[in-house]
Amino acid sequence: MIYNESKYNTSWKTEKLSGLGVFSRGISKHRPRNDPRLFTGGGYPLVQTGEIKEANLFITSHTQEYGEFGLQQSRLWDAGTLCITIAANIAETAILSYPMCFPDSVVGFQANKAVSSELFMYYVFDYIRTAIQGAATGSAQDNINIDYLTSLEFKIPSKEYQDKIVGIVGSLDRMILKNEQINDNLAA
Repeated sequence: MIYNESKYNTSWKTEKLSGLGVFSRGISKHRPRNDPRLFTGGGYPLVQTGEIKEANLFITSHTQEYGEFGLQQSRLWDAGTLCITIAANIAETAILSYPMCFPDSVVGFQANKAVSSELFMYYVFDYIRTAIQGAATGSAQDNINIDYLTSLEFKIPSKEYQDKIVGIVGSLDRMILKNEQINDNLAA
């Protein structure tokens, strides 16, 4: 199944997500996940699936921080990484605005800049989220895995056309975010 196929993109190339960039699962090796030792000293932002779901395009804040022990059992991801949730909140996406850690219920996507971008893939996932969520239902806790995500096929335009799409839709998103910030400031 090609998730974003329509009569408007028949000339676009069909690609698997794995062909568009590096796709890696978050890391949270230590159990229990709420062990206070993970957080002692703080300093390393940690984002969870709920915060990804609540973010508007970019993750601009966090509520928890790993300390040195927490970082040793995790990974600090670069700003610009697209986060995709694979458990609980399925296929929710947001882009890191600064380096953060995230657990194994999140997958990080870093695009091959010659063929795609994290922003373009954010918009693709926004478009196909409902279909992915429908495919993930039925277990005790809805989830998908990295093999499922890397095998997804998308219709992808040329990089030049992707950049034009991102330019138009991204400018609208930036205006929405700016208006939300103004409203928040006025409310405060």
